[in-house]
Amino acid sequence: MHKPMVSVVIPIYKVEAYLARCVDSVLSQTLEDLQIILVNDGSPDGCPQICDDYAKRDSRIQVIHKENGGLASARNAGMAVATGKWLFFLDSDDWLEPDGLESLVAIGEEYQVDFVRYRAIRSGWPGMEEHAPCMVEPIRELRHGYYSRQQIVEEVYPRLITTPQLSMGAVVGAWGSLYNLDFLNRNNLRFYEEVKFSEDLVFSARVVRAADSFYFVDTPGVYHYFYNPNSISKSFRAGRWDSCKGLIRTCHQDFGDDPVFDFSGQLYGKHLGGF
Repeated sequence: MHKPMVSVVIPIYKVEAYLARCVDSVLSQTLEDLQIILVNDGSPDGCPQICDDYAKRDSRIQVIHKENGGLASARNAGMAVATGKWLFFLDSDDWLEPDGLESLVAIGEEYQVDFVRYRAIRSGWPGMEEHAPCMVEPIRELRHGYYSRQQIVEEVYPRLITTPQLSMGAVVGAWGSLYNLDFLNRNNLRFYEEVKFSEDLVFSARVVRAADSFYFVDTPGVYHYFYNPNSISKSFRAGRWDSCKGLIRTCHQDFGDDPVFDFSGQLYGKHLGGF
C-alpha cells in the first residue's frame, strides 16, 4: 500500500465561502504526493456537497462526514485515517503557499525531527499590513533553527503552557507545524475532544514534551492565517468560560503532577503550579 509523503487534515464547519480557496491551495502544491482528508464536521451549509465534489475530481481526496463534535473531534477523525509519513493540519478558512508543504518536508527530512514549526503569514487582519508575518509577544518567540532535546528543555519548557507573564506558551497552534505521524502515534498524541476552546494548547504542549527534536523556520511563508470574524477564536461562543475552566483542568491533569526538570534536576516552569 502506498504511503503518501504528507496527510493533510482539513476540519470543515460553516466555511462555504472559503473552502474552495483552501482546498485548491492544497491541490496546487508543488509536492503532489499527498493524502487530503476533508472532515465535514456536520456542517449545515453547502460544505458537505463541496467536499464530495472535490473527491470526485481528485483521487487523493478522502471525505469524512460526521456529526458535529468540534474542532478537536474533527482533527482526531482525520488523524484516525491518516497514512502519510508527515501530518499537517490546515484550517478551512486558511490556505497554503504553493511550495509550502514541500519546503517543510525538505527540512523535516534533512534534520530528521519530530516536527517542523514555521512562521505563518497574516492575511486580511484589520489594521495590519497584508501578508504581515505572524508575530507574538517577544517572550513567546522562538529562535530560528534546530532544537535538540536539551535545547527544548532549556529554551521551551519554561514557556511550555504559559509564560511567567501568563500569556500563552511558545508553541500553541496545531496548524503551525508539520508533524512526523509515527512520532504522534507512538506517543498517543491526540486532541482532548471535551476541550472546545484552545484545544491545541494542551496538544501542542504534549507534543513538545514528547519530542526529541524540532526545527523552527523563522522566515514568513507556507501558511496564510486568515482573519475570519466568525471563527472560533474571533467570535463569542456561549459556554466559553466553562470551556476555559475545562482547559485549565486538563492542563492540571496532564502537567500538574509532572513538573518539568532540566538535566541537572532543577525545577522549571514553577508558574504551572497555579493550574
